[in-house]
Amino acid sequence: MAARMTVGQIVKRKAIIVRPDDTIERVARILSRHKVGSAVVVEDDEIVGIITDRDILNKVVARGRDPRTVKVREVMTKNPVTIEDDYDIGDAIDKMMEKGIRRLLVTRLGKPIGFVTAADLLAALNSMKNEEEEEKVEEDSEVYGICELCGQYGPLYKVYVEGRELWVCESCKDSLNL
Repeated sequence: MAARMTVGQIVKRKAIIVRPDDTIERVARILSRHKVGSAVVVEDDEIVGIITDRDILNKVVARGRDPRTVKVREVMTKNPVTIEDDYDIGDAIDKMMEKGIRRLLVTRLGKPIGFVTAADLLAALNSMKNEEEEEKVEEDSEVYGICELCGQYGPLYKVYVEGRELWVCESCKDSLNL
């Protein structure tokens, strides 16, 4: 069975911090420079919102507002949905589906560390599925070769004798009483 995967293990986008009184123009430059689509809005060491490239596009540019004068606090999404980094990725998927969102702010002890997207979670699930399939193939596949104890050719079984790994035939495996 595959190991549990936490949200913190798949964070690819580190948290970019902006302030509520920053202008949209400044935030757009920051997002562009860091090649990210969102930033965490922090005031007095508290997370008060997030601002995304979509917020800028839909609430500023599309409405003909001046990005040099519009402040982050006017267009940010308040009270963003967060998840602690030690939660299972299944919890993150459930939360995204429940809230109808595509991006989650990941925190550690309430402090922002980054974002995960629906695409990140799908990639992680796919990776876990592939690992499980590889493990299953290894368990299901028969290994043929020469027994390390009697020298007979045939199906082999991996056993451990006195801390040593050996590949033995079924007869030798039975005689070892393992």
